[in-house]
Amino acid sequence: MRTPAEQFNAAVGRQLRAEIAAARSSIAAMARSIGIARSALDNYVTGKRAIPVPVVYAVCATLGLEPHVLISRAEERLDADGASATVTPIRRSPDVAAPREDTREVAFDSPTPHSADTDDLYD
Repeated sequence: MRTPAEQFNAAVGRQLRAEIAAARSSIAAMARSIGIARSALDNYVTGKRAIPVPVVYAVCATLGLEPHVLISRAEERLDADGASATVTPIRRSPDVAAPREDTREVAFDSPTPHSADTDDLYD
């Protein structure tokens, strides 16, 4: 029995193969384009080996496809196959200001009106 991670890897591989075919390319031609061995790409798209993230990005860049679109389609493919693997969305880090905290900052307040202030380089 495959683990959820292995199932997801296989779904991403099947989706990569489908995207390559939809672009009227082949595994061999894509492997040449991204600079890896054809046998390695074949192992990735058949689910025999885990797909390195740089390979996903290279294939997507060659196809003009955003990687998140590929991953989303792979999730849909898993759902259609009756398996499930939910990718957890990245949560906002607590050290990143929330939109409501995004206030404009100025270096200093000048009593001189902006049109007469020649030293103020800030808006």
